[in-house]
This record gives sequence, C-alpha cells and structure tokens, in this order.
Amino acid sequence: MLDEALQIGERLFSPEDMVNASELREFLFCERAWFLSRQGLQVSAQAASQRAAGIEFHEARAGAASKGRNSQAFWWAVILAGAGVAILLLALWKGSR
Repeated sequence: MLDEALQIGERLFSPEDMVNASELREFLFCERAWFLSRQGLQVSAQAASQRAAGIEFHEARAGAASKGRNSQAFWWAVILAGAGVAILLLALWKGSR
C-alpha cells in the first residue's frame, strides 16, 4: 500500500503535519515553544528581539571557538604527547634493568 501511494504521488502526511528543518531546530531547543507555535501562539516583540540577540551572541561565540581550531597546534600537541610517552617508556625500560 505504501508503494502504491508513493507511485501515485499521494502524500502520506498533510502539509500541516509535516515538520521542516527550522521547526525541528526549534523543537530541539525548546519543545514547549515549538508546541505553542504550532498551536498558533506568537511571541512578543520583546521576546523576538531577545531571541535574535541570543542567536547573534551564540553565532559570535561559535565563530570565536572555530578560530581556535588550528591544525598546527593540534600536530604540536600530538608530537609532544608522543615524546612524553617515549620518555615515559624509556624511563620504565631503564628502571627495569
């Protein structure tokens, strides 16, 4: 039956029952806010401006965090960790003699 509906081109869900990506993001952030917006309730202008300010703040923080990703620093950390392990193994090996 499912295959027949897909072949005919019928929708399995009505557009009102479908959830798009932005609604999914809202649901993951706050299930109650998502539910209330689906019921037709609107947020106040003050709440909308606070939400926009929060989004801007978090995007700025994410941008600053992504600048901290430096492949050169990562490889230096790997090299230093490897050197530390090598020194530890050498000390253990000398101590067991």
